[in-house]
Amino acid sequence: MADEKEIGYYEDPRNGDGIIRARTTRQIRSWEIPRSLKVLEVLNNELGKIEFPGLYILFEGKNKVYIGEAKSIYNRLKSHMTHPEDKIKEWDGAIIINDGRPATQSDFNDSVVRKSLELYLIKLFKANKYTVVAQGEPQKLNAMQKFLVNSLVEELNFFLLKKNLITKVLEERGQEEVFGDELKRILVRAGKKIEKWGKYEAIIDGEKVFIRPGSKKPKGWQITFRGRKPGSFIDSLHKGKGYLLISRDGVLLIPLKEVQKVIRDDTAYQQDTIDIWIVFTEEKVTLSYKKNKIEVTKFKLIR
Repeated sequence: MADEKEIGYYEDPRNGDGIIRARTTRQIRSWEIPRSLKVLEVLNNELGKIEFPGLYILFEGKNKVYIGEAKSIYNRLKSHMTHPEDKIKEWDGAIIINDGRPATQSDFNDSVVRKSLELYLIKLFKANKYTVVAQGEPQKLNAMQKFLVNSLVEELNFFLLKKNLITKVLEERGQEEVFGDELKRILVRAGKKIEKWGKYEAIIDGEKVFIRPGSKKPKGWQITFRGRKPGSFIDSLHKGKGYLLISRDGVLLIPLKEVQKVIRDDTAYQQDTIDIWIVFTEEKVTLSYKKNKIEVTKFKLIR
């Protein structure tokens, strides 16, 4: 997360046209505007009536948003004003975000970068309890695009926190926690039958499932097995019966028989706790115990 010592933020008061301009000391420039064709024309004149690419957030009340991207912000917002989509028909204000540069010079001119940032913002606003009526799609990024997206994500987090639009940021990409109903929907879409559901345990397809998000540590996500009584976490692991459901982006449903592969010392099951580690990277997900490691990417329900 960007430090305020490394990045600054400035916001002008709302002007007579109802526009609030804000910016960081890096790249981000933004304009907060009411839903008004007149104000949009004022902004278009300010930008020189040339194509400006970027992101935009439409607000309907305080908690409903639509997040989009466009090569021409002016054209897209004009369309939203004159022919609004039913799902956000009553939107009343918008925030435009770009780097203050026209299309020929802007990092936002790359549609892959814009769409990647759009998807990130959709996830971010959902995590901050907004009703988001938009869907993004994952993009394949080259090395330069990844660099641009990562740097802009850090700055967007800082900017949106300063605007008081969010209160928390997402975990590292691929590591966001998936909660309750969304987690169940993912399981059902994957063809799993949920017979019993609790916060930490479930019965899925007749098998006991232990639900754990893990705790973030420097070496990865730590998952701790506890208890040796019949049916407990360690007992089930020792018998290789059941599954471990890791409720993070991608959602891993790993057979406990697979977890056994890294615990090669049978005396480990005599301990009160057993710590395993999950590490997410761009290419794969690994599970480890002490020095033993296996890849578990194939157990992701979403790829």
